[in-house]
Amino acid sequence: MKSLASRCIARMARIASALVGLVAFVCLGAFANRAEGASAVLAKDGTLFEVFPTSYGSVIPGANASDAALRVLALRTTPPGGSPAVEVVGGTVSDFFKLESSIEFDEATQSVFIVYSRVRGFFSDVQVTIHRDGAWVDSSFLPNPGLYISVSPRLLVTRQTYTDVDADGQLVTKSRSILSIAWWEESGSSQARYAAVFVEDGSLRLDDVTAWNLNELNGKSGPTDNSGLPLSSYAHPGMQRDAGTNGGVLVSFANLATRTQQVIRLSFPDDLTKLTPPSNLMPTQRTSYARGHIPIGRSFTDSRLPIQIDMPFQVTVGTFISPAGVPTFYWTTDTGLVYLRGDSTTLFTIPFRPDFPADRALAVVRDMSEKE
Repeated sequence: MKSLASRCIARMARIASALVGLVAFVCLGAFANRAEGASAVLAKDGTLFEVFPTSYGSVIPGANASDAALRVLALRTTPPGGSPAVEVVGGTVSDFFKLESSIEFDEATQSVFIVYSRVRGFFSDVQVTIHRDGAWVDSSFLPNPGLYISVSPRLLVTRQTYTDVDADGQLVTKSRSILSIAWWEESGSSQARYAAVFVEDGSLRLDDVTAWNLNELNGKSGPTDNSGLPLSSYAHPGMQRDAGTNGGVLVSFANLATRTQQVIRLSFPDDLTKLTPPSNLMPTQRTSYARGHIPIGRSFTDSRLPIQIDMPFQVTVGTFISPAGVPTFYWTTDTGLVYLRGDSTTLFTIPFRPDFPADRALAVVRDMSEKE
């Protein structure tokens, strides 16, 4: 039987090998000027926000040769009926490769949130950058101790109404934005992770973010083992809003401790007055008490791991989660949209046609999932 150390070394070697292939893929120029690969979000006023990989020189005319070649992420903002404006995403001007970006827009705070993974040699981390009031703010999340690879970040913004007390000790109803982030992390214990950033009372809290292991939040933790599994079958968590809840989300992820695909419901306390603060805090200080920021995990469904998904690392796998908690995995090829239901072992392909492009194929798969 392999020792824990040898299993960890083998796991890291496997992911590092995949990242070497991905870096080579980038170096060959496969991501150059690929605006069609943008992640996009539409605001209620009709403004379209898109984030996409490009070069610094393509956004900043006149940049010197060394700066012009830097790979960056760019934000394109297109107001309704207006001309698009393109700018470099804050924190992405560096020699590090930026992968797998996702974008969200919060109506309440008029903020753009972008999350991406960043390759640094044989390591990668999850980076979050926020465009608010005309300025960029960025931060990264600490991984588990030791060697680590963080990939496949997912991002959602929800709104929660909650009860608190004001400075006079009176009950007050407030609303806050919750930026939920899920990603896969290869480290001593390889598993999906989750973190939340809060915007409360107009204040963005980036200095007090905790990353949680989803195995533990789901109450099913233990030693993890990926031997014999395709990397693409477990390293792509999925997330979507939990309809009918107060700012909650659904997260689909692989649990290598149980070797199952699990869906968990995550939410946060919405009555802070019921939380008991430490004895050294006054009741009016409950807003700053950390228990209001601890996620509540409720196990939803378990299914088999999607081992039929066996593809190169650079192929992004998306997930729809049905109201019954059944995940549907999907990805695109040059000729069609491939999908796999979590309650099936059969891969299906919807061929693309000039009159039936990728977005229409994706819409029908989403509709199928929502009817579950």
